[in-house]
Amino acid sequence: MTRQLILHIGTSKTGSTSLQHTAYAHRAALASSGIHWGDPARPPRADAPRHASLSYALQRGPQKWAREQDAILADFDASGHPTLMLSDEVLSECGPAALARIAAFAAPFDTTIICYLRRQDRYVESLWNQYCGEARREGRSIRKFATARDIQSRLDYTALLDAWSEIGTVKAISFDAVKTALAPSFFTALGLDIAVGDEARVNVSPSMNCAALLALLNRQGVKYNKVKLVKAFKHDTLKTALGSTLRASLLATFKDSNARLEARYGVRFDTDMPQEPERPLFGPEEAALAQAISRLAPGRNAKAQDGKTTA
Repeated sequence: MTRQLILHIGTSKTGSTSLQHTAYAHRAALASSGIHWGDPARPPRADAPRHASLSYALQRGPQKWAREQDAILADFDASGHPTLMLSDEVLSECGPAALARIAAFAAPFDTTIICYLRRQDRYVESLWNQYCGEARREGRSIRKFATARDIQSRLDYTALLDAWSEIGTVKAISFDAVKTALAPSFFTALGLDIAVGDEARVNVSPSMNCAALLALLNRQGVKYNKVKLVKAFKHDTLKTALGSTLRASLLATFKDSNARLEARYGVRFDTDMPQEPERPLFGPEEAALAQAISRLAPGRNAKAQDGKTTA
C-alpha cells in the first residue's frame, strides 16, 4: 500500500507557529488516525514543534538534504504509521532546485500539500512587521518593502501552488476566512475529527507603530532592546501600515492572479478595506511614540508602565 505524506508548507504569517504547537499537542490523536507527526528535534530549532530541519537542509545542499531524508524516513518507519505529517512554513519559499529535491523525496508517497494564504496586502504588512523585529533587522519602509522585487515575487499565489501541484494534491485555504478556528480548519481539510480546545496564540506581532519605529532604528543602525520597545507599545492597536493608495495598487497588481487562484484552487479573498490614511506609515505616529517613550522613562512604577494611573 502506498504510504501518505502530508506537507504543511505555510505560508509565513498565516498562524503556522500556532498551528504547529496545536498539532504537536495533539500527536496522540493524530497517531490514532494513523498519522505520525515527524520528530522535529533536529537543528536548527530542535526545541520547536515545527520541522525547521527541512528547509534548513534544503538550503545547504544535496549532502545535508540526503542526511535529512534518512533521518525523516528512519523516524517514520519506526512509528509504524501509514501517514507522515511534516510542517515548515519556509517550504513555501522554495526555489526550483529545492522543489526538485522535495519532489524526489515525495515520489514514493501519495502526497497532500496544505497551504494557507493571506490576502496580499495583509500578508505584506504582517511580513514587514515580523522582519523589522528579526535578526535581519529590516530597515526598508513599508512602501519600499511592499514594492520590492523579492517581496512581490512571493505574492503570486497561483504560481506558487502550480509549482507544488506537480508534487502532490494541493489544498489551499484562505487564512483570513479561518484565522479564528485555524486548527479545526486544518484537521477538517484532512478529513480528521479531532476536538481542539483553546488554540495557543504564538508569535503575535506588535503594533505597526512599533514596527515603524524598529524599521527607522534599523535604518540608522541604532542598537536597542527589542523586548522593551515591544512592551512599550503593548497598548497600541494600530494594525495597518500600507495606506489606502498603496493597498489598492498592490491588490490591483494581483487581481488576475487571484482570479486564477479562485478558479484553480477555490481560494477567494474578501474585499474588505480598512479605514486608514492614504499615505503609508513612514514612521510611528507621534501620539503612539510619545506614549511609548513615557513607558520607557526611568522611575515609572509598574502600574504606570502598564498604562494605569495612580493617585
